[in-house]
Order: sequence, then C-alpha cells, then structure tokens
Amino acid sequence: MPSHFIQVTDIEYGRARLNGADVPLTLDLTLPRAPKGPVPLVMWVHGGGFRTGDKAWAGHRTDARWLTKAGFAYASINYRLAAKQDDLSPQSTIHLARLDPLRDPDFRRDLSGAAAMAALEDAFTATNWLWDKRRDYGFSDWVGLGGNSAGAITVLNMLYLSGFLGQTRPAVQAVVSISGGFAYPDLFAPAAAPVHALHNPADTRVNIAPIRQMAQRGGPHVTLVEAPDQEHGRVRLSRQEPTRDAYQRIIGFLETTTAR
Repeated sequence: MPSHFIQVTDIEYGRARLNGADVPLTLDLTLPRAPKGPVPLVMWVHGGGFRTGDKAWAGHRTDARWLTKAGFAYASINYRLAAKQDDLSPQSTIHLARLDPLRDPDFRRDLSGAAAMAALEDAFTATNWLWDKRRDYGFSDWVGLGGNSAGAITVLNMLYLSGFLGQTRPAVQAVVSISGGFAYPDLFAPAAAPVHALHNPADTRVNIAPIRQMAQRGGPHVTLVEAPDQEHGRVRLSRQEPTRDAYQRIIGFLETTTAR
C-alpha cells in the first residue's frame, strides 16, 4: 500500500430498506497520511446502471491514490441497488411522481426511476454523515462530489434536486461527472456549483445530449470535455492517455474551486 494515505473500509453510514429488509449502507474512506491541516473531501458514487457496481471497484482505488496524493480525502460509497418504489421513503415516492412530468422524455426511464431515487436518498445520507463526522476525520468545510455513469447522475441529482426534494446537505463546491447526465432540464441551476464533465459523444448507455445542454446553458459553470475514444465511465480520454494526465485534469479542476 502506498505510504501517502491511510484507508478505513466498510464504515456504516446509515441503514435503509431494500426488498423488505433493513440493510446497512457502507463507505470506504481514504485519507492523506500526514495532512498539514483540515483536508477537503471528495465523495464519489460508483456506476452500474443502479443495478450493479461497488465502492471497491479498482477504478475507485485509483481515484483514492491520486486524490489523496493531491491532498484530498476520498470517500467511495455503496448504496442500494435495484431498489423498487416500495423501498423508498413515503416522501421520496411523492417526489418521484412530481418529478416524472419534468423528466426529459429522451432520458432513460430506468436511470431516473425508483432505483435512482433510492441511490439519491442514500447519497444524501452519506454526505450528511460525512459532514457530521468532519471534525473526527479532519475534513475541512470544502465538499466536492464525483461519480461515474449512474453515480454521476446521482451527484448531479444531489446538486440540482436538493431544494426540490427538501433535502438538506452541506454546500457543494465542485462536481465531477464521468459519463453522466441530468434528467430534469427545468430544474438545472447553473450557479449551484462548478461542474467538470467528461463524455463520449457516441455513448449509448447515457446519451450526451443532456450534459451538452447543461454546458450550453451553464456558461462558465459547466465544462464539458467530449472525447470520442473515451470508454463509458472511465476518467481517461482514451486508453492511450496516461493515467497521470487524466487525474491532473480532474485534480486541476478541483484545486481551482478550493482556491476560491
């Protein structure tokens, strides 16, 4: 294990209902080993179409190594997968019905239904839990979010839907979206936080159109990098791009927001 970070795995941050059972919700936390002071926190949400995926995916371990080397704390969360409407809180069931007329008709319904809402519930729980524990773990008051595919959809939902849903969360300073999108264009709020997005224009899993629309409407608040050779959910522009370059792009964006 590299000497520059320490990691704590399978921390329980909450519990929720899934298939009639009360299940634990867990996260892995990676911290710089010898910080000079409070460290900014990036919470990351994995992809998998809201059906599969895990916080311990090898790509997230790579995220953790690079971000902690740059001085960030990194939390990778698990959340309920393949959740159904019966698994949602009563409030979220109502909100899901209210959101449906606002959904872009071209946005995949399976990426904006009950499973996506359950993931969003859990992501809010995780963010608030981390915020409450910030003194215990040495976090600063700076919070960023990132995600791949369904995870990117989730963090964009966290950014733009918290007011609509009446959800509390700490102020978000930056969002990284890898192959993500936002299903509710009428609820897009450009000034909510800077967004850095990477997407393949030919992506067949998550259409690029919603994130393109965000970039067009968002002005300086949304940066979209279109990469025809990017593999869905991957942080590199192509297999040929050095990993260092990919993370320098992400870290450079995050550092720009911490300097504000």
